[in-house]
Amino acid sequence: MKKNFIYTVTFLLCGVLSFSSCEDMLNVESNRVEYEFEDWTLNDSVYSVLGILKSVQAVGDRQILLNELRADLVTASENKAVVDVKQLCNFIYDVENNPYLDVKDYYAIINNCNIYLARVDTTLEKNHVKLMLPEYVAVKSVRAWTYLQLAINYDNVPYFTEPILTHSAAEDVMNRPTLSREQLMTNLINDILPYENPAIYPMPAWDKDGKVLKFGYGSSGVDVDTKKLFMPVRMLLGELYLWRGMNGDYIKAAQCFYNQITGAGTNATAPKYNDKSFSIRYTSENGKIMNDSYSRRFSLKDFTANSDAGVLMLIPYANSELIGTTSNLASVFSPENENGGAQVLASPGMISLARRQVYRYYQGEDPKKPDLVEYSTNYEYPGDLRIKATTYSQLGTDDAMTEYNNVIAKFNLENGGIGSLKTFYTPGVRTTCIVLQRPEHAYLRFAEALLGMAREGYAGALELAMEVLKVGVKDNYTVLKNPVYAERNKLNANGEPIKSGYEIADNGIDTIFTYVKEKYLAQFDDSLGYNFTDQAFDGNLGIHSRGSGDSERNIYYALSDTCIARYIGVLEEGVITRTLTREDSITYVSDLVIDELALEFAWEGTRYGDLMRFARAMNDNDVIAKRIAGRDFSNDVSYRHHEFQFDQALYTKFSNEANWYLPLPADVVAPVNPDDLPVEDLPTVEGE
Repeated sequence: MKKNFIYTVTFLLCGVLSFSSCEDMLNVESNRVEYEFEDWTLNDSVYSVLGILKSVQAVGDRQILLNELRADLVTASENKAVVDVKQLCNFIYDVENNPYLDVKDYYAIINNCNIYLARVDTTLEKNHVKLMLPEYVAVKSVRAWTYLQLAINYDNVPYFTEPILTHSAAEDVMNRPTLSREQLMTNLINDILPYENPAIYPMPAWDKDGKVLKFGYGSSGVDVDTKKLFMPVRMLLGELYLWRGMNGDYIKAAQCFYNQITGAGTNATAPKYNDKSFSIRYTSENGKIMNDSYSRRFSLKDFTANSDAGVLMLIPYANSELIGTTSNLASVFSPENENGGAQVLASPGMISLARRQVYRYYQGEDPKKPDLVEYSTNYEYPGDLRIKATTYSQLGTDDAMTEYNNVIAKFNLENGGIGSLKTFYTPGVRTTCIVLQRPEHAYLRFAEALLGMAREGYAGALELAMEVLKVGVKDNYTVLKNPVYAERNKLNANGEPIKSGYEIADNGIDTIFTYVKEKYLAQFDDSLGYNFTDQAFDGNLGIHSRGSGDSERNIYYALSDTCIARYIGVLEEGVITRTLTREDSITYVSDLVIDELALEFAWEGTRYGDLMRFARAMNDNDVIAKRIAGRDFSNDVSYRHHEFQFDQALYTKFSNEANWYLPLPADVVAPVNPDDLPVEDLPTVEGE
């Protein structure tokens, strides 16, 4: 390709010179003025990393918008959406003028990371503890995460790990070939794999006078565990393996997410992602919500120490431009004033996806009690309740709320207090936290990896993926590669079980027999185990139960021939009209995971990438093409069904993978004159 990237010196020097105020990052007193680049202290390392986090703030909004505006869960307001937003929704990429398409901010993060990694001394010790190693690992994570976002958006991207400090270095990078996504993933995996175990390589834990540093949401700040400012290496590795998708990668991805969930190799308590409060939300069979605490579990406006919402990674922002860097997401997703006017709305496709879920109701706290109402056909709010919890049109009882039809509430949700049913927005109130990773990601990514294993011949992987959705993992599970079964009661002339299923390879390995239901397990190539018997998982429910009630006993949400046939449109008057295959089962559960990713993480900045990754893994461009093409239609059936309605032009466009990616701008790294950048007062941190 033609090398016309305009590379010049990006000398932001890891934050010492890159931001004009750190009040939006830290709420501590300042007494440092400057320091030299040689002989860095712990303070120098910490504040260099803070500068990198400052540069991450610059891409937070576009992470959400690039992934959501181009996907299937939003639609643009014809009258209220600004040009930049409307263009992205319509797949018009004006790289010269649309600020959301400016790639320089991503490469500023990368170059800041490169500068830091080249200068930091990881051998510096105090009491036999390597003082700067946590920051070193954190910066590696930030760089890998940033490159991953570039690969998702652009497919082939420039790659460099050395600091770009001179014009000659920039010219050298400019003349290198770009890397494909698979090449980039391999490099990133190799770079961070040694730091996978958080017990050995923990993320930074910064404090002052023994107290957690406060991140400025206002004058008082909010206590945030500093490790949540960085994506856990295990989660990042798992996603890289999913994106690469080569032989054995799905096994490695599943192990990463399993380790994240269980805390394997650490002293961490195994987390549970669900409890009974997610399946008890009605006071009567008419579908009245008990209170608005359920909605707060999905609110991303703030993350506080007392928040009901779990978080693995976040980007904090100031609530005023006078304090520091702010987010503008609320201005895109929420009405600008009391007269309405959101720029984007929840798409008809997203609303109909939620509405066609079947909510299963049970009475009281004990799921073993008799049902009061079996299914939700007569509920005031039919379908999955996460759409009620995250859109204004579904919240509260105020009749005036109907004028805000399908307005997205995740980024600017206010509530009327405990026990109140009324929720509202406040014009001008900014989003002060963007959540990029939640614990539920680990479970659904685990299910996704298992589906990849199922496609590679692992028996039991498909069923375990369905357990994640429907029942919740709380047992000891084993999956087998290419198992060979023998009928228990059928013997050959030598009195041996007759083999059935897969052919047995002539490799000289002794045949292994164990009982598996009505058959013998004759042989298998490989086995993998996942143990969730820790008592912390006793309360786990299927992820689908977070919005659709008692999914475990829901006969309409099951790995059964009837459910599969209904989903793909071959069930007519209760009769399945064609023979179903194992591939149909894998496709069905894969689609359920994709649907669950929408129901759980709608508008949180992962949707477009999720669709691309599944389409590539399943070798099926309809996964992304039909969903996007059907976003403006209220379909009562899945996109696999022959009655599904969609835009033919959009379908044709996204059936071609070449149209999935953004065009890479000519300017990749912006010119910056280091002499023009101020040196600010910097606060100190305990441990120097």
